[in-house]
Amino acid sequence: MVATVRSRYPRQAGENSLSREAARQLVAYFAGEAVEFTVPLDEEHVTPFRKKVYEIVRGIGRGQVMTYGQVAVAAGSPGAARGVGSAMAANPLPIIVPCHRVVGVGGALTGYSGAGGIDSKRWLLELEASTGAGE
Repeated sequence: MVATVRSRYPRQAGENSLSREAARQLVAYFAGEAVEFTVPLDEEHVTPFRKKVYEIVRGIGRGQVMTYGQVAVAAGSPGAARGVGSAMAANPLPIIVPCHRVVGVGGALTGYSGAGGIDSKRWLLELEASTGAGE
């Protein structure tokens, strides 16, 4: 895992205040706390549409979901549900950008860029539902 992270983020030399804060927030999240992730994203090479999508998805509350189509409408691009799906597939920070909270029509669990795919998406949604959804 460490080698994978280093290959994706070669400029990251080791622990720093940002990585410690991200770790603290993730530990709190998995302990069932309602965490508002404040870790900044490096969006230098992210398209304006994806920036907007990530902003909207970061605003979906714990235990809540939106469909790909709803995110597209909120981003000002009705009919761009597939574009939202592409943005979620390219999401570099699942959990921090909680793409598991974006579902298909009728709540269908489709796609997940994080490790474990749809099984992980289901598990994360169940975790949130069982630990104070919507707090």
